[in-house]
Amino acid sequence: MKTMMLGVIGLVVVGCSTQSDQPPVPDVAMSEASKSSMEVLQRGRAVYVSECARCHEAMMPQDVSEDEWHVILPGMAWNSGISSADEEAVEAYIRAVKAQ
Repeated sequence: MKTMMLGVIGLVVVGCSTQSDQPPVPDVAMSEASKSSMEVLQRGRAVYVSECARCHEAMMPQDVSEDEWHVILPGMAWNSGISSADEEAVEAYIRAVKAQ
């Protein structure tokens, strides 16, 4: 029983220590590949993380197709009440992640 508990704790620690469940942080390569400024990408990620996580777990940008994002983003932006500028920043961030 003690060994099993240690194994479960180990899995939890390993699971919590990985960053794979977090959307990528913008970097220079993303900015150059997407031709979007770092400021826009950072704002897009901040809105993406804060607004998407308010209601549900945020999907990883790279795991959703461009066609799906084309439908998802406008609807979710409307539901969350974000500004059009924030929606554009989120779209730029998603495109930058997908460009990597």
